[in-house]
Amino acid sequence: MQISNSKALLLAVTILDAVNAHTTFTNFYVDQAPMGDGTCVRMSRDIPKATWPIRPINSQDMACGVNGDKGVARICPAKSGSELTFNFRDWPDGSQPGSLDKSHMGPCAVYMKKVENAAADNNAAGAGWFKIFEEDYDNSTAQWCTSKIMANDGKLSVKLPTDLAGGYYLVRSELLALHDADKNPADPQFYAGCAQVFLQSSGSSVPKDTVSIPGHVNMQHPAMTFHVWNKPKQFSFPQFGPPTYQGGSSKRAIDTRADQLEQTLGLKPANCIMENDNWCGLTLPSYSDEKGCWASSQKCWDQSKTCYDSAGPVGSKNCKNWESYCESIKNACASGNFNGPLSATSFMPPPPSRLSTSGFSPQSAPQTESEQASATQPKAETAPVTISANGDNSVEGGSVNTCGSNGGSKCASGYCCSSHGYCADQHRKSRPPDLLSPTTSSSTHHLTPYSIQPNPEPVYATAFHPSYTLQDPASTLYLASLRALPIRLYSCLPSPSSAVVASYPLISPTTEEYTAPHSLLFSPHHPQTFFAGAANLIAVFDINRYGHGEGPIERMRTAPGRGRSKRSGGGIKGIVSALGMSPEGYLAAGTFSRWIGLYDGHGRGGSVGAFELGPSGGTGITQVLWSADGRYLCVAERCSDGVSVWDIRGTGKRLAWLRGRKAETNQRLGVAVVEGGGEVWAGGMDGRVRVWEGLGLKEGVVDPGWGFRAHNGTYDDILYRL
Repeated sequence: MQISNSKALLLAVTILDAVNAHTTFTNFYVDQAPMGDGTCVRMSRDIPKATWPIRPINSQDMACGVNGDKGVARICPAKSGSELTFNFRDWPDGSQPGSLDKSHMGPCAVYMKKVENAAADNNAAGAGWFKIFEEDYDNSTAQWCTSKIMANDGKLSVKLPTDLAGGYYLVRSELLALHDADKNPADPQFYAGCAQVFLQSSGSSVPKDTVSIPGHVNMQHPAMTFHVWNKPKQFSFPQFGPPTYQGGSSKRAIDTRADQLEQTLGLKPANCIMENDNWCGLTLPSYSDEKGCWASSQKCWDQSKTCYDSAGPVGSKNCKNWESYCESIKNACASGNFNGPLSATSFMPPPPSRLSTSGFSPQSAPQTESEQASATQPKAETAPVTISANGDNSVEGGSVNTCGSNGGSKCASGYCCSSHGYCADQHRKSRPPDLLSPTTSSSTHHLTPYSIQPNPEPVYATAFHPSYTLQDPASTLYLASLRALPIRLYSCLPSPSSAVVASYPLISPTTEEYTAPHSLLFSPHHPQTFFAGAANLIAVFDINRYGHGEGPIERMRTAPGRGRSKRSGGGIKGIVSALGMSPEGYLAAGTFSRWIGLYDGHGRGGSVGAFELGPSGGTGITQVLWSADGRYLCVAERCSDGVSVWDIRGTGKRLAWLRGRKAETNQRLGVAVVEGGGEVWAGGMDGRVRVWEGLGLKEGVVDPGWGFRAHNGTYDDILYRL
């Protein structure tokens, strides 16, 4: 829907913890041999937040990160004196290059802890940790440890001590980014994760000087407020934590047991033929008749479901390969080939490559002065976008008039700032404390909008950042597509001078005029990326690359190529009017010409299918929404009385028609999938919201189960957030 010039956007939500390129430890190498993405690694399982820093620093998550109290199935072997190379990514699945943002300067360290079983739960937080490596600012090379990691493709290499007792260990990597340590309050950002390792060693030493994590550092320590932007750059960094363990000193001896010499736990199953994260696809039972064939096929699909269910931030690439293997067995059974199982060789990915060289280690070569300046000092044109809640737009590295920064004052309430140094109270002033309490008609709440923002041109599409939270309004950002203008990034809490934070030009190569997208979508898995849909095009943008001269980092043509039909999966033709991303990273794109295209690789891969909606329905797609399990796709159209539900992962056909939406208009009337209960909510022209329950459980024509009056006029939109 195009919104007229006189109609303002009414915005009453806050969003976004931070729009920074953070990082996480995703995989490691032992003596340059790859262990596999996510294999033997404890890391956050919350995909959208996997790269976020750990807060607060006295949290149990400081030991091995969020979800680090849960062991994973695999334990990787390493020998005494082996070199471990940790790999850090800001895109955990490796779909984009990069380790962390250039502004994230600070020290790094590696700790170890001896445990009875590295795959057991609840053994990370607490006493027993000792440090085997640390580095902060290197005066000889003018580099921080994190800067060296960035220069070495996100890799840090460390030698294991040679005299440690054999057995099971957690090996913990720790990065500390100090770019916001000068804020008030200070915001030191820790990134930690753990490798589960069995140390093959005949040694008998266990260090005496151990610490508890959390507890090895506190906010009173001068390192937590260290100012990395000070000049000159040569300085002494205040050490924290225990001294680094030196072989042959500060140790105690223990008796060598048999279980310390041979690994018996966390082994790769002997019949494992394909891996993803810590999941193993096991050899299927052999068969020679139809019953055995279908039984083996079912076991294959059961393992496929387990793979997808267990896939974490590093992705589900091999789950898809295993699914293709299962599909081939199913087809063989259907065609009468009952001798098997079929070989999985053709479906297996190529083995991961060994490292040709080690990552950064203390012996890394120095950089020149100009290289160091490029690697550490943030540049205005590429700095991550931030917006303070008191309305002062800024970029990372020193915001204006934020609480305690550059002479800024306290917030209006008197209590100061959020964890990012911004005023945290202004967003609450228009929200009654009893908002969700029962009311009568005579005591109906009258809400005051946080922001009313007129626009100079009609608005074609908007998109809010997926990680907003009412508890921490560090930024209130949304995208808007305006006719004949670049895509704009706005603040919901603007300064008096401007609400525009950044702009992203999308220019037609033929007319050299601005193209106004008809659909916008932030990637829920990689929030620093957003998609824009236009005529025969999906453009991909990096939120940190903005301004004149910048543009999309990728243009994906959606129209079918010459000689290929849309039915062949070659593409979709028309204006891309709706975009939606599944939990597994499949991008659905709908057009006003009523075609759906599907793209893998979190929207950055190839086309995996295209289909037309059919004769019944409306006059153009306005929304595409995935179910929480990623199986069903709900499609809403203009001039339509229903919502179609498609079984994407199963039959690939339309499953149901949710009738009675009352939306026979050219306006974009909103639809939402409520994740918890599998419900579809839709607004109608009569001001009512109708609800269909049991998404995916009913076939054919389905009437709404219940509804309610939400408005005296047309109910334009529904935004569902937990």
